[in-house]
Amino acid sequence: MKKIYDNLLFVAIVLPILLCITIPILMDFTDPPFISNGLYDVVFFITLPIICCAVFIYLNILIFNKYRRCSKYREHIKYSVSDTKTKLSLIFAYPLLPLLIYASLYFLFSVPIKLWAYYTQGDYWYKEYILTDVQECGTEYEDSCTRLYFKDPKTNEIHDFRWYDDKSTIMNNKNDYVYIVGEASLFGYIVRDLER
Repeated sequence: MKKIYDNLLFVAIVLPILLCITIPILMDFTDPPFISNGLYDVVFFITLPIICCAVFIYLNILIFNKYRRCSKYREHIKYSVSDTKTKLSLIFAYPLLPLLIYASLYFLFSVPIKLWAYYTQGDYWYKEYILTDVQECGTEYEDSCTRLYFKDPKTNEIHDFRWYDDKSTIMNNKNDYVYIVGEASLFGYIVRDLER
């Protein structure tokens, strides 16, 4: 147990960095066209930031308690932070730790939700949106890739996703009403087809 406690800070710093690097790469290979719903927004934009702040405070309490109780740990911290460059990097990186925790938890939970919704059969769903903008994806994607931006006419929310079919006809439908057809899941909707 003591060994796990000693390596907690290392794991808390390295694991989010690894997750933030690997999960977006995995998401790019699958790239499901996903539109979030209200439950998804509540979980990821209200509940998850509260959890991240609680985790950040808890990690600070653990480090502070160990610093107060263990003289070897106190000397190790003082020796590690004695360099000016290390002090400056800690001053600038420390406020970003909650954001790093949030980003890692967001990628850790949102990607499996989107992939699960993409690979499972959901209830039939369709809704009318306004196609507000069509952009090309860039050189790292296929030639048929476009990024589509839709506005919900009732709530004025903007949704976007990458789409790989009918590039030439989609480019001509900017500012038109489009029916998005797909499947409903617990946290959102997977787009299977666009009907103009």
